Amino acid sequence: MDVQLFSAMRHDTAVVVAQVKVPDDTTEVTQIAALLDGLDITGMTITADAAHPSHDTAQYLIKQQAGYVFTVKGNRPTLLTTITERLPAAVPDTAAATCIEHRNGHRIVRTAWTSPADGTDFPGAAQVFRIRRDTYAPDGQRVSKHILHGITSLTCTASKIAAHVRRHWGIENKVHWIRDVLLGEDAHHAYLGNTAHTMAALRNLALALIRLAGHTRIKHIMERHHADKMLIPALLNAAIR
Repeated sequence: MDVQLFSAMRHDTAVVVAQVKVPDDTTEVTQIAALLDGLDITGMTITADAAHPSHDTAQYLIKQQAGYVFTVKGNRPTLLTTITERLPAAVPDTAAATCIEHRNGHRIVRTAWTSPADGTDFPGAAQVFRIRRDTYAPDGQRVSKHILHGITSLTCTASKIAAHVRRHWGIENKVHWIRDVLLGEDAHHAYLGNTAHTMAALRNLALALIRLAGHTRIKHIMERHHADKMLIPALLNAAIR
């Protein structure tokens, strides 16, 4: 039996601030209110992947006086068509914003476009956007191209929207991967009652304390404190300052 948990992470601290268990008869798409009702999200920008750009979710966030940045894929065909029709061709020299990153010898070029969302039947929509990511090998040959689209309530630059999208995926490598691999969550077989949810909450708490203490090398810190338990009080003290 699988237990599905739905989490919210702050982009700035990489700390999970809310988590709910998804009922067996539904999906996380219906659980936005359950996840966020206990938080004050006034003035915040909520990011979500392509499962979530629904009218109900957008209306909920607007009612809570929060902004949103949603990526949109083929599971929302009408909305995706509306977005693509409002944007220019994905040709780099027509871009509103471009940034270049060098990683492991590869060059990654991200190009972003925005356009007003006028006439879009989506609550609170201000802009639609497209982000293209081209990855080049050390010899200059392009090895991959990826294009995504989205919609947002924000009225800001294309580069800021692209930054929101990049930070959104931090939950995968800063939370999910660490819980699944370093903390062994994938290998854990607890599922009865609230055991799985409770254990995930404890893992989130441990990660939050490490990050709030100012550490980013999670594996190194875990190994160091496992070897010397006397270091733990200092870490806790640093986390709550």
